[in-house]
Amino acid sequence: MYNSSNIVLSKGVYLDLKVIYDVVKHQKKIKRSIKKHGYFAEHNYLHYLYNQTEWDKNIFFDFGNDKVLLTQFYEKNNVWSLFPNGILAPEKDRLGLLLEASDYILKEQKAKKFYVEVLEGLRKGILNKFKVKNSFRACDADILYWPMYNMNLWSEKLEGSKWKKLRNVRNKFYKEHKVRVRDSREVPKEELNKIILDWLKRRSDNDRVDKDYFLNLIDNNFEGLDMAKTMYIDGKPCTITAGWKIPNSNNYYSSIGIVDYSYPGLGEVTNIDDLNRLKRKGFDYVDFGGSDKVLLYFKKKFRPEKIYKTYLFSIVRG
Repeated sequence: MYNSSNIVLSKGVYLDLKVIYDVVKHQKKIKRSIKKHGYFAEHNYLHYLYNQTEWDKNIFFDFGNDKVLLTQFYEKNNVWSLFPNGILAPEKDRLGLLLEASDYILKEQKAKKFYVEVLEGLRKGILNKFKVKNSFRACDADILYWPMYNMNLWSEKLEGSKWKKLRNVRNKFYKEHKVRVRDSREVPKEELNKIILDWLKRRSDNDRVDKDYFLNLIDNNFEGLDMAKTMYIDGKPCTITAGWKIPNSNNYYSSIGIVDYSYPGLGEVTNIDDLNRLKRKGFDYVDFGGSDKVLLYFKKKFRPEKIYKTYLFSIVRG
């Protein structure tokens, strides 16, 4: 069960393992680990913090030597989840750390499930381990697809036949609308909140979106993000796109993409403008985030150079 105390010592292979329940008080540990070992798009301390809610508590595992594992705990259902690829350690250590955390969560804490989202290589490592150590088993996985755009291949002017459709959408939109761009930090918060709420109304009831996360971002004036942009269409604020530099790389993660869908072509125009700005800033690649195949179809319009996968599944006692 959830322990409100600050630090819990755990017995296990890693004798100095600490389970820490106050991620704000111990934020320096997490930030130091991200700086040293961060590699994935969502490795951002404030992003992790903004995802904490009244129901989902952030808890992290400290294995010493700046190796940490980021989790969330849903006390009502006694379910834990790994923050996406939240194992901050050298690659050779990640599988062992995840298994140690699984032992603590499923055996000591007697959790019903431990949800994880990991890259393909780590998923294979988990499955191979469970063939030998069958006290746990991995359930079937859902897959997210993450497109990466090479900025050396991105054409700001959308010249040539391969960009014709996208160029036509852009030209038509700018012909029909007056477009102005502002830093989202300069936009009144009530206007930004309205963009969020209107966007949520248009989404499917089955689409799980954490409203509090976006409101936290706005309340904190996008602290922890490197870019936050809002497009005004005919005088009305209609978009929020934002993100940050991925640690230990020269790549950018476009984490937030909120668009007023009542304007046909605005999604394309917003992303074109983002990619142009990010190319000028000198990034090597832009990561447009994980999505299912339906949304991936839209993201392919911008011609990603490569697409990688993450696997979402639960680990349970065997």
